[in-house]
Amino acid sequence: MEIESVVSDDSQEELNSTQEKLEDTREKMELETFAFIEATKKFTSEWIQREIEIAVHSPENAAFPENLRLHNKKHGESNLDLKELAPKISDIVETHLNRDDYWIHRNTMFQSDISRDYVEFKKEKIRKELNSSIRRILGCATELFWEIEKGEPENKAWVKELGRRKYACFLKFSDEMIVSLNHYFELLEKLFVLNHEINEEILRMEGKKA
Repeated sequence: MEIESVVSDDSQEELNSTQEKLEDTREKMELETFAFIEATKKFTSEWIQREIEIAVHSPENAAFPENLRLHNKKHGESNLDLKELAPKISDIVETHLNRDDYWIHRNTMFQSDISRDYVEFKKEKIRKELNSSIRRILGCATELFWEIEKGEPENKAWVKELGRRKYACFLKFSDEMIVSLNHYFELLEKLFVLNHEINEEILRMEGKKA
């Protein structure tokens, strides 16, 4: 009986240790999530500022439609207020990116038999969803400063999705966004490994009890 008790205690201690590692990994993933969101805020602000400057000084090279003009401003003038830009961009990015369905670590339950292919599938799915969401973010941010004249067509850089403008041209994440997302995916792989180990340890403990 004493031997069985020692084995049981060791198994429970091992399980507790693995669970602590899993929760620590979740916390790191949450920090990386917010790091990506903050990097996206910076990326969006810089993208909008750059495109507005291009549109003001060289309209033919801008991503905006030719018929798109600044709200309440004469041609060649910018109503870009940097003090107002940051909080508005922040709200837009938070609304679109700070969602549980994008960040898998916020789910408490995982399958016990997750394969490597499934992990890769989830990573690619997250990447595509974030890319699409950021394109909508650029559309929402654009509408803060610009307006389309009614009845005029838009150019090929933009499409409509769910009633909102969405950027449709080539889009490359910033270096900060790429580093953060890659780190998140590294932690995601570790999370699935730890989840598998926990399920295996639980099965072993139940088998010893039987």
